[in-house]
Amino acid sequence: MRKILYSFIISVMAIFVLNQMIYQEIPEKDTKEQLSEIERYKHPVKSISMEYTDNSDLTIFDSILKDNKVLILGENTHYDGSTFEAKSRLIKYLHEHLNYSVVLYEAGQYDTWIMNDEMNHHRLKTSADSIGGLGLFEFWWNAKETQPLIRYYQKTKTSVNPIEIGGFDIQFSGSTLSSKRGKLLKDFSRRNKINGTTFPILNKHTGELNQFMYPKYVNRVLKGNQKNEFLKEITRLEQIVLRLDKTPENTMYARYFHDIKNNMTKNWKYKPGSMPSMHFRDSLMARNLMYQIDSVYQDKKVIVWCANIHSFAERYSKDYLPLGSYIRNKYGKSSYIIDFSSYAQQYNNGSISDRPGKFAIENIFHKTKSPYFFLNLRNVPENSFLKKEFVSTINQRMDMKKNWSRSFDGIFYIDTNIVLTPIKK
Repeated sequence: MRKILYSFIISVMAIFVLNQMIYQEIPEKDTKEQLSEIERYKHPVKSISMEYTDNSDLTIFDSILKDNKVLILGENTHYDGSTFEAKSRLIKYLHEHLNYSVVLYEAGQYDTWIMNDEMNHHRLKTSADSIGGLGLFEFWWNAKETQPLIRYYQKTKTSVNPIEIGGFDIQFSGSTLSSKRGKLLKDFSRRNKINGTTFPILNKHTGELNQFMYPKYVNRVLKGNQKNEFLKEITRLEQIVLRLDKTPENTMYARYFHDIKNNMTKNWKYKPGSMPSMHFRDSLMARNLMYQIDSVYQDKKVIVWCANIHSFAERYSKDYLPLGSYIRNKYGKSSYIIDFSSYAQQYNNGSISDRPGKFAIENIFHKTKSPYFFLNLRNVPENSFLKKEFVSTINQRMDMKKNWSRSFDGIFYIDTNIVLTPIKK
């Protein structure tokens, strides 16, 4: 009994000591020094609204992006409404003042191509308020915070400097396009005299491509070796299209079939959200993105819209190399990465949540009492604590300790990020 009591006392003491080591307060002196340094380097941003007309707070980007070719704009999560507003204002400024005329999304390469074509030619007669749904995931178009940017894209189409929209993902992203996907594919085959009966599995299930992303569904529909046969049919169709005339449409459809095969492979082979799945997808997104930058928009400045985690220029784990690392490796200093972070999230009912752990730098950011500011990490001295390891919630609001300056070039801070406001239809 006495041994048990001693063991219990020792365990309690060990836990107490461990807690003291892990959860010790940050010395007040260090906090003051960090706050002073952030105050020294932060650049206040007056507003995140696209309607704000005094752009003097954004002229800092004139020098930062002087020799830039590729600008990546991240986001902590896909439901950060204030981040979307800030990105929208930045895009408008960069388009009107720094000649950025291409925005490429972490969205389907084919889907965004269809969306851009519809904005240019209106062949599908899609309404202006739904046109974003042809190419983008729901959270990037069907929300109060994103609709002004979609309207701005359409407005530029009649100007002398239109914005071209594209994507680089292998996934299907356009919810409005889902019901049209099968018909568009059949129309393309008919125009190019491609005999659908020579692709029996695809021909039978053309209208189910969106459902084929889900292993449970496809395993119920395709039996035996039919999944492999389906992928072979897609590959054979890609090869046929590659032999057609090299028109923009034919080139895109060949890439579309390649993406379909890879999208199905990813969903059928890897666990959703796993590092191998992320690595597989990011490597292919990087290939698509570099193709768009170098071949389709080779003489233009490009803005890339994606999640923070995909933007990182440094390896995330032994199993995952993010998209941003491929871009940084190829374009070097002519690429610039801005990631977004916040102290807290405000929901539509006014409640505040998702505050960081007490070691996160977002606590120091919050002490500046600035609603918005920008930090150019490239301009911070090497001996600064900002160029060393620190804890941040910049990756999906998880407290993580890294040398973050190796993963991105700038931080756009929004103190309270108001959650996305979906448009009800």
